[in-house]
Amino acid sequence: MKTISISNKTLKKLENYNVEEINNTEAKLYLLPQKEKWNKKVDLLKIFYNKNGSIFSNKMYTINELIENNKIINIQELSMPEKLVVVNGEICGYIQEFIENINFKLVLDNPNISVKEKIDMFKQIGEILEKMKKIRENTSIKDFFLNDLHEANFILNIQSKKINVVDMDSCKINGNKPFASKYLTPFSNTSTMPFKYIQNTDSSFNGFVVANQNSDYYCYIIMVLNFLYGDNMSNMKTPEFYSYLNYLRSIGLSYKLLDEFSKIYEYGDNENIKDYLDYIYPDIVIKSKKKYFKQIGE
Repeated sequence: MKTISISNKTLKKLENYNVEEINNTEAKLYLLPQKEKWNKKVDLLKIFYNKNGSIFSNKMYTINELIENNKIINIQELSMPEKLVVVNGEICGYIQEFIENINFKLVLDNPNISVKEKIDMFKQIGEILEKMKKIRENTSIKDFFLNDLHEANFILNIQSKKINVVDMDSCKINGNKPFASKYLTPFSNTSTMPFKYIQNTDSSFNGFVVANQNSDYYCYIIMVLNFLYGDNMSNMKTPEFYSYLNYLRSIGLSYKLLDEFSKIYEYGDNENIKDYLDYIYPDIVIKSKKKYFKQIGE
């Protein structure tokens, strides 16, 4: 187990790290200056508020699995934990490399960033999911999924200009218990399809769905649909969902992408939609918003 010890005194002196308009309800973030020989760097320190019980134990197990399997996973776009943090003898969080970034949610909300650029970033997320699939197929890690895919858990790395994944401590890996996921809830239509989105039966843990490939692709597709619709579509009732897909077809969106969207509430497996995202043109994005869809129903 790789650890780093920090005193309470040192912790109180560290600079807080706050993400504009993004709330972190489970932990507090700090910037931790580090020096290795002549090299200086800054790490991101994550200290959890709740440091007791089965959920926290599951969190520590998950983080340790990520640390121990970092070399096997070897996906640069995943912002991985590096060491567990011990404060005054108590394990309470972890450190990872700090990345200068813009949160992906803020990128999507920024009208000065083009649709083409945003679509390219969505495609990068699909490529990350494809790399994770190859890890499951080609290594000893057969149980590895992002689980909590949503816009604020991705960042645009300012240095590399690439999308990275953050908050990996909520992922599914090596038999850990399920964590909560923003778009996998009892209020979403996934709750009506337990054969496809496997429901957690252990009430000791707060994840509604046990993450698998279908659930990861579901969340990915919901993110793209949210971008088009301009609001959260995960709780939209099934008839309205398909009505919206028909509307997208009426404004010119390709059947090829619409067929992939429709699969999330069908019996068959979901697919990675990254290769279909070029069908989303700027004029379609303008017309796809909630206000225009609602007008046709009035």
